[in-house]
Amino acid sequence: MKNIFLMAGLMVTLVLPLTARSQQTVNIGYIDLQRVMVESEKGKEAKQVLTQEAERLKKSLDSKQDELQKMKDAFEKQGTTITPEARAEKEKQYQNKLKDYQRLANDFQTELQQKDQEVTQKMLKDLEDVIKATGEKEKYTLILEKSQVLFASPTIDITSKIVNLFNEAAKKKPATKK
Repeated sequence: MKNIFLMAGLMVTLVLPLTARSQQTVNIGYIDLQRVMVESEKGKEAKQVLTQEAERLKKSLDSKQDELQKMKDAFEKQGTTITPEARAEKEKQYQNKLKDYQRLANDFQTELQQKDQEVTQKMLKDLEDVIKATGEKEKYTLILEKSQVLFASPTIDITSKIVNLFNEAAKKKPATKK
């Protein structure tokens, strides 16, 4: 009899903490990072800066391309009237300019990608701070990124809330430029 009471007491001692834990509410949310990047003020500013930079680089490339086209047109017009040696020299000059143009275009593309990556990383760091603060303040158990979720009810989508909080945090924090 004594053993039965001891076993019952032991079972109660082990089971009570488990039932208390199961009564905790689990608060889960998800955010769409792409949407935050597009809809937030910082995201819009970053896109505008990158677009302006891309346009500046494109103008530079366009002028080089025009120069190449003029060189090619002049070369084709003179094609039958110049000596084979002069023709070979002009062809070589054109090929060298074309390689330079292609290198420059490649460099510009790499430069834009690098700037985009830097801006994105900076935004994600700032956004992570906002998400962590929101998670702690509103007692979220888990906040996921939408691309990592196969299915979730739209009722747990906190993207709009995060965009608003991110915009507020950006207004409070002075902008730092490099």
